[in-house]
Amino acid sequence: MLSFRDKVRGWIDDARYETKKFFSRKVKKEEKDESLYETRWVWYHSALVVELFIIIILLWYIAYEGGDKAFF
Repeated sequence: MLSFRDKVRGWIDDARYETKKFFSRKVKKEEKDESLYETRWVWYHSALVVELFIIIILLWYIAYEGGDKAFF
């Protein structure tokens, strides 16, 4: 029966092997371009979400804190 230490070493070796296999794979030009597009799409939309969140918080603050004062 394997000890816990041997099991953990096996898991680490498997993870190391899979990581090396993933990063050393051959990448086709089309796959690389598509991957770059997807990465940029995710970052762009993440920035939009953060911007929208800030705008909503500011509008919420204006509506509840500035609502007590008259505008005119």
